Amino acid sequence: MKYLKFTDFRNRSKEYFDKIERGSSFIIIRKGKPIAKITPFDEALAGWKRETVKVKLKSSKTSLDFLRDERDER
Repeated sequence: MKYLKFTDFRNRSKEYFDKIERGSSFIIIRKGKPIAKITPFDEALAGWKRETVKVKLKSSKTSLDFLRDERDER
């Protein structure tokens, strides 16, 4: 893993992102302190369709129901 000054990363970010896509990893340093570690993803996601977590709301009301309730209160 290579250390990289923040200003260098900011000024040449496209070049560094290309290197990251090819497998390089960097630790970004600002004012002498490490602030970020940038590494490529270990696994490639298969296309734009991927499993999503469905969230179940506690209330069965829709946003339209909330708007109607708000209008009725006026």
